[in-house]
Amino acid sequence: MKKKQRQIPIIQEQLPEKTFLEGLDDGCLSRCRISQETIGHEPEGALHFDGVIFENVNFQEIVWPRSEFVDVLFINCDLSNADFSRCVFHRTEFRNSKLMGVNFTEAGVRHTLFSDCLLNYAAFGFSLSTFTRFENSSLRQADFYESELKDTEFVSCDMEEISFSETDMNGIDLSTNRFEAIQVTIEKMSGCTVSPNQALAFARQMGMRINDGQ
Repeated sequence: MKKKQRQIPIIQEQLPEKTFLEGLDDGCLSRCRISQETIGHEPEGALHFDGVIFENVNFQEIVWPRSEFVDVLFINCDLSNADFSRCVFHRTEFRNSKLMGVNFTEAGVRHTLFSDCLLNYAAFGFSLSTFTRFENSSLRQADFYESELKDTEFVSCDMEEISFSETDMNGIDLSTNRFEAIQVTIEKMSGCTVSPNQALAFARQMGMRINDGQ
């Protein structure tokens, strides 16, 4: 049986260029390209995005909880400290973007890609990630407390001091990622794949003494 793959965004080849406020209609923004713009605090609240490309956009600590993003691309954007709590992301991609301290608490993240992104201090607590991929990104001190990770990949990421406390790690492969110390719940590590060096680090974290035979 062929394994199900992450779906990519479905976006029109030719999208009209608009400003953010010009394209926003009754809380909805669809089928357009927003570029070289700064988007401030207004509007706030739940918005709906469909078939949109944001490129070289600076989001100034936006507060959009419970918003929905379907078939959306963020390219070279700064979304630091955005509030995306309880949002839904479906077929969304973040490429080469800054997401320092973004709040994804209780978000539903499905068929989503984070590539070459800065996600230090991002909060994913109580979120659900399905067919999501983090690659070549920095997740230093990011928090996945009690998250649900289904068919989620972490590839070549900096995970120093990331927290997976109370998160079931079965099926998660950490072996290509870099860290010296991370927070996990040992009882929930069954089925997680790690490299030999990482296994030693976890053993030390558990207070075990390592005899290297020398």
